[in-house]
Amino acid sequence: MNSTIKVVITGIVSIILLNSIYFIGIAVYKTAYAYILVFNGRLDDKPGIQIAESLDGFMLALFCIIFSVGIAKLFLPETSFFNRYKLPWLKIENFSELKYIMWEVLLTTLFVFFATKLLMSEHVLHWNLLIYPASILLVAIAFKLFREKH
Repeated sequence: MNSTIKVVITGIVSIILLNSIYFIGIAVYKTAYAYILVFNGRLDDKPGIQIAESLDGFMLALFCIIFSVGIAKLFLPETSFFNRYKLPWLKIENFSELKYIMWEVLLTTLFVFFATKLLMSEHVLHWNLLIYPASILLVAIAFKLFREKH
C-alpha cells in the first residue's frame, strides 16, 4: 500500500479515536456532575437525566472506537498497535462485516438515545418523539434485509 494512503488512513483513525476520547470526557464529566448532585441532595435537578446523557456519550465513544479499530484492521493490518489487541467480537475480514457491526452499534446507540429523550420528556410526550422509534425500526428493517441478502 502506498505510504501516502497509510498516512491518510492513520490520520483518519487517529482523529476518530480523538473524537471518542472527547465523547468519553464529556460522558465522565456528566456522570461526575450527576453524582455530585446526588451527594448534595439536589435531586430536583434531575441527576438521572445527566447519567442518561452520559450513557449517550459513552455509546458514541464506543461507536467511534469500533469504527476506528475496524478501519485500522482493514486498511492497516500490519500495524502492531492494533494486532496486539485480540477482540473476538471484532473479527473483520472485509468492509461488509465492519458495516454490519457498525449497524448493530448504531441501533443500540439510537435506542439509548431514544430512552434518554423519553426520560427527558418528563411525562409530556409529543408526537415528534415518535421519530426515534420509527428511525430505529427503519434501520433495523434495512439491517435485516441487507443481512439476509449476503
